[in-house]
Amino acid sequence: MKHVIIFCAHSDDEAVGMGGTIQKFVDEGFNIVKIVFSFGEASHPHLKEKLIIKKRVFESEKIAEKFGIKKTIFLGLTDGKIKEEVEKYNIKDKIKKLIRKYRPIKIFVPSENDPHPDHKAVNKIVLLAIDELKKHYEVYSYEVWNLVKEEKPTMYVDISRYMGKKLEFMKSFESQKHFIWVLLLPVIIRGKIYGFKNGCRYAEKFYKLR
Repeated sequence: MKHVIIFCAHSDDEAVGMGGTIQKFVDEGFNIVKIVFSFGEASHPHLKEKLIIKKRVFESEKIAEKFGIKKTIFLGLTDGKIKEEVEKYNIKDKIKKLIRKYRPIKIFVPSENDPHPDHKAVNKIVLLAIDELKKHYEVYSYEVWNLVKEEKPTMYVDISRYMGKKLEFMKSFESQKHFIWVLLLPVIIRGKIYGFKNGCRYAEKFYKLR
């Protein structure tokens, strides 16, 4: 079984950053494993924490089933406090165990240049865990909120066939619609720019980290 692991700070990150590529991987027979660091409970401060956690987990699993993600794992850290909690809950060792278990062909993480501190924290701890494994894995970063060009090897993935499905994927996160709708236009524009650079209609861009 060919596995791809996608690490996310929040349950909708992968839809924004690589929703088209995920659909391409699914069509190519890859087994997608999504590992989410937090429940995203801070997105609705006016609601009870347990209520929003239950809602976001149910929503994530329902969407995963619809869009071909085979396994979703929540690490259960506090939204907005991932950097502080990774050591407290021995997250690095948990990451290493999951990577050893699935032996992925590719690993994806949020960009280190993403302005969201949770995204930066996920990038850092996952790369530390991978380096301690002392085994080569193909590791790429994906973009959510960041627009900073990085001086790293770049990979473009043609998602022309999957752009419509990516937008549907993003819109499926109804609990996050106030964030998702803000991102829709930038995602479309970014996809067109990357598509032009890749000689196609739409593309997603990744930076090779390992």
